[in-house]
Amino acid sequence: MRLLTAALCALAIVPVASGFVVSGERWPGPTIAVWNSTSYKAPVRDAMRAWNAAGANIQFAPATTLASADLVIRVRATGDQGESTVGNTDHTGSTWLPRGLGRVVATTLAAHELGHVLGLGHETRGCVLMAPVVKAGSSSHCGLAACRVLWKCLVQPDDARGARALYGRRTSA
Repeated sequence: MRLLTAALCALAIVPVASGFVVSGERWPGPTIAVWNSTSYKAPVRDAMRAWNAAGANIQFAPATTLASADLVIRVRATGDQGESTVGNTDHTGSTWLPRGLGRVVATTLAAHELGHVLGLGHETRGCVLMAPVVKAGSSSHCGLAACRVLWKCLVQPDDARGARALYGRRTSA
């Protein structure tokens, strides 16, 4: 009986394993300069803001010129999915977003793709931004539909842990 009690106590204090998946090389940081060549100005800005609030020691910032960009976001004429290079690939990155998205879906998809840019892969355990399929708006079962300020709700705690595992925790704002 004591052995069973000890085993149950040990299980109770074991921390929950993080589900985030690292799939790419980290950027040298502390900033990834982003050139947004899409019409999704506010959604991309909000997606960058969501990751910048995650507490990792890396920040997305608008590039001043295309030539100075570390990441270029473009629009793709067809498809309903985004696509990104995963992590730092020779100090350049590319993200493509499909045409015709509403603001909530565009913001959610842009934030998901920026997670890939940071080096995070798909996570299949729970309600996370880095899930293979992220449902936004009224179809979300993870609470996004109830969120009043979308960018504040996108990066979930496990997503943020993944970014901080790659880049460390930011010590100042």
